[in-house]
Amino acid sequence: MVREGSGPPPSADRWRVTSIRSARAALWPFVVSRAIVLGALLLARFVVTEVRPRSGAAIVAAHAGLLGWDANWYRRIAALGYGRAGRTSVRFFPLYPLLTRALSALPGISTDAALLVIANVSGFVAVALIHRLVVVETDDEEMASRAAWWLAMFPTAFVLSMGYADSLLLVTSLAMFLALRSRHFALAAIAGVLAGLSRPVGLLLALPAVIEAGRRLGQIPLRRRWVRAAAVASAPVGTACYLAWSKAHDGSFFLPLSAQVSSQNRGGLADPIVTVARDLRDLVHGEHLGTSLHAPWALFLVALVIVLFRRWPVSYGAYAALTLAITLTAPNLTSFERYALDCFPFALALTTLTKRPQVCWSAFAVSGALLAGYALLAFLGAYIP
Repeated sequence: MVREGSGPPPSADRWRVTSIRSARAALWPFVVSRAIVLGALLLARFVVTEVRPRSGAAIVAAHAGLLGWDANWYRRIAALGYGRAGRTSVRFFPLYPLLTRALSALPGISTDAALLVIANVSGFVAVALIHRLVVVETDDEEMASRAAWWLAMFPTAFVLSMGYADSLLLVTSLAMFLALRSRHFALAAIAGVLAGLSRPVGLLLALPAVIEAGRRLGQIPLRRRWVRAAAVASAPVGTACYLAWSKAHDGSFFLPLSAQVSSQNRGGLADPIVTVARDLRDLVHGEHLGTSLHAPWALFLVALVIVLFRRWPVSYGAYAALTLAITLTAPNLTSFERYALDCFPFALALTTLTKRPQVCWSAFAVSGALLAGYALLAFLGAYIP
């Protein structure tokens, strides 16, 4: 189904035609997912104004809407800079706030508008890129269309409409995979640096880069291997650039990472078996519903990793397995489902499993309902995206 190695890059004319085709394929998934998210936001605001719940968190989250939760951190960083946004703001990597500040410098564009424009444009580009990637890998337009729908309709894809950096991470990681699989290692290096600047997990792209750069390495002249080495090092270099800035600005090279793993945020390391077992126990007893739902997700994603290793080139499965392993080592699985969204190969595994039309559309209906439900819970302050 999927080729282990791609041929030479297509011509400029063919690339333009296929890019337009991918953009058209992304349009409806993008529109439908945004309609679902906006519907959930309107319902949340109806609830807080008409039902008037006692929860202050629900009122705050509903009124914040697409700029709630972590989006508020990005807004403060873009408007005020890291220094005035607070010391722990450095856990939010700089690509998104830098782009936001640049766009908001244009007349008539506020920081809030710039945040949402960048997030949603990047979300559309990500959906188009996954379509393009599947076409390159399989030459199957129908399968590519399913992949675009899965990325747009993933149950936590509402964050791609919010002021979050996840859209940028998806764009850069998809672009890097597309370049790696097309043997365009210089472009992969550029995408990798940007991924390393977008979010901490962008660093994980070094693993698939090692796998792809190592293919037939013995047949590559020594003078051309440096380009592959650059692709491998690119995501760590992007992250290292930000950490070096942190050292110069705050006196701590690892502050952005240590702030991320503090007890108030992700936390340190924990035994994933113990964590998942605890959430399963809570699910069985009906306790802590918001967190206990992480357990079935963890088991489901393990199954998807197996699908990836069996049906896709090893770099996809390795990237997903590493992402899942890192995520499961947290003491709590807050935002676990969002991290699954950020790792686009999971959408490819779902694409593989939903080949039959009746299965496909039933699965999309369920996923769309989950998308609406998760978005509503987030806009009511009951789910941490």
